Amino acid sequence: MRVGRALALAGVAAGSLTCVLPTDRSSGLRVELLETLPTLLLKDSLRLAARVVDSSGVEVPHPALAFASSNPTVFIVDADGTLRAVGVGTATLSVTALGFAQATAFSQILRVRGKLEVDSIRPLGVRFGDSIEVFGVGLDPDSLFSISIGGADAEASAFFPNDPERPEREGMLRVWVPPPAPRRSAMTLLGFAGGIVLFDTIDVTQRDLFEPNDTVPRNLGNLPGGFRNPALALEARIREGNDPTAERNPADWFTFDNPATQDRTVAFVSEGGLGQAFGVILADSLEWSSATNDYAVGPGSWAVGIGTYLCGGLGFTRNGEAVKIEEVLFPLSILAIRNLPAGRYHALVPYVPFGTPTRYELLVLNQYTSVLAPDAAEENDYCDVATAFVPTGSVTANLTVDNPHDIDWFRFTIPGPVARPVTVTVTAQNPDADLDLYLVRDFRPDSLVLVNLGSRPGTVDSVGAVLVPGDYFLVVVDFQGQATAYTLSGAAAAAGSAVERLSGWAVDEATLEAALAALHQKSSRANNRPAAQPLNRLTARPSARR
Repeated sequence: MRVGRALALAGVAAGSLTCVLPTDRSSGLRVELLETLPTLLLKDSLRLAARVVDSSGVEVPHPALAFASSNPTVFIVDADGTLRAVGVGTATLSVTALGFAQATAFSQILRVRGKLEVDSIRPLGVRFGDSIEVFGVGLDPDSLFSISIGGADAEASAFFPNDPERPEREGMLRVWVPPPAPRRSAMTLLGFAGGIVLFDTIDVTQRDLFEPNDTVPRNLGNLPGGFRNPALALEARIREGNDPTAERNPADWFTFDNPATQDRTVAFVSEGGLGQAFGVILADSLEWSSATNDYAVGPGSWAVGIGTYLCGGLGFTRNGEAVKIEEVLFPLSILAIRNLPAGRYHALVPYVPFGTPTRYELLVLNQYTSVLAPDAAEENDYCDVATAFVPTGSVTANLTVDNPHDIDWFRFTIPGPVARPVTVTVTAQNPDADLDLYLVRDFRPDSLVLVNLGSRPGTVDSVGAVLVPGDYFLVVVDFQGQATAYTLSGAAAAAGSAVERLSGWAVDEATLEAALAALHQKSSRANNRPAAQPLNRLTARPSARR
């Protein structure tokens, strides 16, 4: 009995020992990272964290892990899981669980990118003034010191980082397409992290995105947020055949709408050099005349721009001939208008022929922008809002030409029945300024007759004449393109003085009145046009000073 029982107990014992022998169940385990890896850039460093879980997702406590890189020239991983990106390229990261031979290791191919790389650009077919979108890393404009398309300097218009807190990483850069980029162009980016040339060829149509807008305007709408495009072009092209503009290269013509009275500033910046593109003309009406192959303003309209100042649809005349308002050409033109009434307005960028497309920038702002603070007389940049002035012994101080080539209109009346000798003096505070005075008899709607002109170089100028009873304008013109504060003073001799000087000639009152009447008659004939006043004779062009 004891022997049998011993054998039985031995059998039970043997069975128990078989049940407690260790079994390798690691085939159901896997290694996984605790977080998604970000895009790696050269010199990045991060700490990796991993865990081991079974098929049910239950975590194995305190596993021993081994980290490895398939290519240590791309990135290396220390024993504690610290990864350092040391070169550009791709390599495989692997993480294995020590002691679990059958556990599935973690494996992922990682790419280390340079500090400046581009994935794609679009579109590949554009015009001047369009935008190209560039996708990649290191595209923050603050880290780039040069962007060019076909060798032409380009400007970033916007940047959208994937992570606003890390703009040096992935994002999308939007770039203006500038003239004179050639038809087949490549983009080049240079930054503090290096440079890159994108070999995707960009097809640049040699016209800007608003063409055709020479004889028919392109309307920009009411521009609630304003308008800016720094990559527009005056295209060089030959016009011939039945082209209505064959005899005269026209301008770029835009319109915009004022839904209500508001301040507006229209600014123009030329990068084509002096004597090519020189400014912008703002008018409250404009049309293209097929009869004259030129632009024209309607009767009663005004226009403001370098060398082109119209009042009531009229320019200044003398002896029946158009008077050219002279100003030094300047690559920057700012027309700031306070309380511009509701309506549609025309912005005209004159065309001057040259060899390659010339780049210019056009802005329309919903505010009054000026170099100097505007004076109390603003708005008086066009004749409809001319400021009242008393030329007989008055002094008006604290006036400003607040922008280069600002123009100020003043109006006054000489009462009857006799003529009065009047002298008006302008004194500029800026030593580099040179203000001219135009004294004009207002014969609207027939003519605007230039009575006398003060155009001496320097900071002080004056204009004088014996003025017969009637309405007059005094126009202050910034010849030199220098913003300045100035003082305007008027002085008059006793009514009925017998002799004064008009443009250097001594005349008595009777002779003066007859001369002005003759000027009026000639000017009326010259300006007796049924529809509109052409702009071509008044378009600005380089001219010698006096």
